[in-house]
Amino acid sequence: MDRNPHNFLSVDFDRSAATWDEKPTRVELANAVVQAIRARVPLSVRMDAMEYGCGTGLLTLALAPSLASVTAVDSSPGMLDVLGRKVRDAGITNVEARLMDLTRDAVPDKRFHLVYSSMTLHHVGPVERLMKVFFDLLHSGGWIALADLDTEDGSFHQGAEGISHFGFDRAALERMLVKVGFVVPHTETAHTIQKEFPNGLRRDYSVFLLTARKPETSSD
Repeated sequence: MDRNPHNFLSVDFDRSAATWDEKPTRVELANAVVQAIRARVPLSVRMDAMEYGCGTGLLTLALAPSLASVTAVDSSPGMLDVLGRKVRDAGITNVEARLMDLTRDAVPDKRFHLVYSSMTLHHVGPVERLMKVFFDLLHSGGWIALADLDTEDGSFHQGAEGISHFGFDRAALERMLVKVGFVVPHTETAHTIQKEFPNGLRRDYSVFLLTARKPETSSD
């Protein structure tokens, strides 16, 4: 369900950036998505990658040692400030943080072998348009790896602003990628988030990982 024509710039992540990593469920989710990506995508130190909606870099800093470079993109300066401090403190040289919103800003000139994202798509209104951008950003044969919520009733965020979709139907998202030009889409459950509500109820929300490839061409 597309509830909001705006993208995830409408969400104020800056205020929560400093304490973002302190929530264990976020770290657990990131670790699970990293493991799922490693199992599906043949990572290589010859691959240039981009993370879209990188936040504080929980995924990127875990994957960077297995890649040539990572361009970590987010629309929140606060999140990128935290990531930048992490990169400097650890002496990491193959991660570049960039303030960018690909639904509005110019597409970078660089091309990538892998584009990945976690829990960002539900903040993006024009998802198909973004998928076309991802397709154009990839080298031929490149990979896309997208993690997000399965379709839910809106209770996961409990009315938070900036939510454009109450999760996604896996089959519909696969069809969208094929329409854009991707091949061999594959979706699996990467993690389950358990949330406890003020009334004491607990609910499980599944998170999928969808991978697909840009077809190989002889010109690239």
